[in-house]
Amino acid sequence: MTNNDRRPLVLIDFDGVINQFPDEKVRRRQNSTTWMKPGDPRIPVYDPANWFIPDHTDKAWAGRYHGRLKITWSGELVERLNALDAQILWLSTWQPYIDTLNPKLGVTWPTLHWYDPVTREGRYTGKRRMVLNHLALGRPIVWIDDEETTYQAGLAIQAHKPTAPVLAVGPDSCIGISRPQMDLIERFVAQPPEEPTVRFEVTGEGHEGHWGF
Repeated sequence: MTNNDRRPLVLIDFDGVINQFPDEKVRRRQNSTTWMKPGDPRIPVYDPANWFIPDHTDKAWAGRYHGRLKITWSGELVERLNALDAQILWLSTWQPYIDTLNPKLGVTWPTLHWYDPVTREGRYTGKRRMVLNHLALGRPIVWIDDEETTYQAGLAIQAHKPTAPVLAVGPDSCIGISRPQMDLIERFVAQPPEEPTVRFEVTGEGHEGHWGF
């Protein structure tokens, strides 16, 4: 990161954001929802207008404890992320294994070292701390995480009085970043708000909706 780099920062998680965990029945039925009963809540989630249907599967080394884990992702989504005029940094528990993950995705994104992979110190608080630390750079920030983008995290960011806008996106872990969310990210990066607004757009179990501070 150069001192004069004023591009937006994108701090991105992997699992549930790029790595999808789709419904197995949907996958077995060629990603279709036509077999579902009317009113099934999965229908809008797996609508091709909402879902980057995955076209890649592989296995990636995730340490001795986990071994090789299956990963599932959309090449189109990764291409659109990689095309952003932004600095993209991994903020993921895959931190120790990014060197094996990046080549599979075809990217070269650096990773932020936010927890100790041996002692696991910082494992449960490090992500939010890293986001708060980067507010001091005064650059627009996009934070993408399916679990950590909570209302409390939004309050913490606002309490730090950011001087540049912040957009937090919380995908549904079943499909990762949705098409509307990706559109929003692209618009934000291309033309960040002039005011230091804090906006959260989250979907999925546990928290859903949108809010600004």
